[in-house]
Amino acid sequence: MRLFRRKGFEEKAERPKRDTEIREHLANERTLLAWVRTGVGLISVGFVVERAGALVAGSGGGAAASESFGVVMVALGCITLIAGSLQFFRTRRMIREGIFLASATPYMVVVVGSLLLAMAFIVYALLEGS
Repeated sequence: MRLFRRKGFEEKAERPKRDTEIREHLANERTLLAWVRTGVGLISVGFVVERAGALVAGSGGGAAASESFGVVMVALGCITLIAGSLQFFRTRRMIREGIFLASATPYMVVVVGSLLLAMAFIVYALLEGS
């Protein structure tokens, strides 16, 4: 067993108890990267949508709606990053303990948030079009 030292941290490297544990940790890291990719994508698109409001400032209400949608997308992206990080550490702990408890809550937060945002955009587009 090796002891890794970093500023203020000491961590023991342990040999996994099962051969599949290494693959499980790597899969967990890939899942975290997918959460990060989704969160950063939402944040990036949110900034673009928010900035697009400045381009249509002459049309009145469109600028305010664009800013609102952009801010909500950035917030949803931040929630996605937090949910993904929490899920990563929860899964990491469960892998080490050799247990598995499925939880759909973090996924549903992002899915429901995205659906609500999409529905709000559809309602806005229909109202603007008429």
